[in-house]
Amino acid sequence: MNQKNKLSLARRSAALCLGLAVLGAPSAAAATRDLAAVVGSALSSNPDVAEARNQWRARRAEVRQAEGGFLPSVDLNAGIGYEYTDSPTTRAADNDSNELTRKELGLNVRQMLFDGHGTRNEVDRQRARTTSAAARLLAVGESTAMRTVEAYADLQRFATLRDISAESLQIHRRIEDQIRLRSEAGVGRRADFDQVTSRVALAEVNMLAADVNLRDAETTFQRVVGELPGGPYAPAASAATALPASLEQALDTARRDNPLVAVAAADIDAAKAQHQAAKQFDYPRFDLELGGNLNDDIAGTEGHVDDMSAMIRMRYNLYRGGSDSARKQATAHNINEAKDVRDRTLRQLEESLRLAWAANEATARQLPLLERQVVAARATRDAYEKQFNIGQRTLLDLLNSENEVLQARQSVVQARTDNLLAQYRILEATGALIDHLGVGEALAGE
Repeated sequence: MNQKNKLSLARRSAALCLGLAVLGAPSAAAATRDLAAVVGSALSSNPDVAEARNQWRARRAEVRQAEGGFLPSVDLNAGIGYEYTDSPTTRAADNDSNELTRKELGLNVRQMLFDGHGTRNEVDRQRARTTSAAARLLAVGESTAMRTVEAYADLQRFATLRDISAESLQIHRRIEDQIRLRSEAGVGRRADFDQVTSRVALAEVNMLAADVNLRDAETTFQRVVGELPGGPYAPAASAATALPASLEQALDTARRDNPLVAVAAADIDAAKAQHQAAKQFDYPRFDLELGGNLNDDIAGTEGHVDDMSAMIRMRYNLYRGGSDSARKQATAHNINEAKDVRDRTLRQLEESLRLAWAANEATARQLPLLERQVVAARATRDAYEKQFNIGQRTLLDLLNSENEVLQARQSVVQARTDNLLAQYRILEATGALIDHLGVGEALAGE
């Protein structure tokens, strides 16, 4: 990881550590009818975010655990019990054996002086793993925020489509009533009534499908946010002004700020530190050992036996069955594996960003055309309705024009939602979605 990326990630990690504010309960967030509040609620309660948060906290504790290797180890031992001794000492004292109540008290202190840089490299590894966990928390947060945006936008998408289907059904029923009256008055044809009845049935089927799609969107919303929607919610605002100026700028930003890239870079650092730690057994280990014992009635001899020692002790393993060499080979491969993961992450990131950028550009160009189509289709429908009333248009012409209005309006809703989601996916890919929504404090969860 280069120095610029490390500083960027450090700033974001520091902001994460300082995030002490907790958003309100999910119901309160939903009551605000605001996308940012709903995303904040999801970040505070989503199990995926909670798992990543606890993993990050565990990694911080593991750094402190590794740093304990620099400090002394202190052991206190004590014991009392029965001892039977038959030794040359007891026999020399004209006793074949001796039975005593043995009492022991000892204190030992060991301070590592040199361990082949094993402890230092282990601390570096745990720090890299902590950086990786912090970046992973940001990545999970970005992903959860994006899934929440999708659920929020789809909820509004399918609610709008349901309203359009309901309006279309109402119009078809009105036409059906008109044709029925004509038929009853003897001025209409039976075929017209059958035709409009068929279209009403189709409109009812479309209405049922719209209801199912809306319920599915509500279920997805509940899974991501943690509660069923209690809207209505305010429309999600466009993020067009927050996007990079060009695709190349977006790619550069994503390579620098996307948390998944930071995860991969930190994992490489951890693998390198682990490889260095595997070399510690190439060196002897030196420890300062201080010890003292206060014993009574031991080894068959009555009275106290006290001792104290201060030693610099060397331990050097000469052969361990080849496991040390295998460990170094394994950790070297782990470095290459971590680099491969980084390369794959960069490829996937570039692919997703290019797709989102293309979708944003395509839907942005489509929207004005589709909106013009709606205006033209409505004008045609209104004209056809007037002409039908005076006998210049057939019922089929009128029904087809109404169907064209329906499809045009649905296309506008779909394109507008797709355009909005493409914008937010670009923000997610560049690592800026949470910052754009202003909900970073919800990640810390403290």
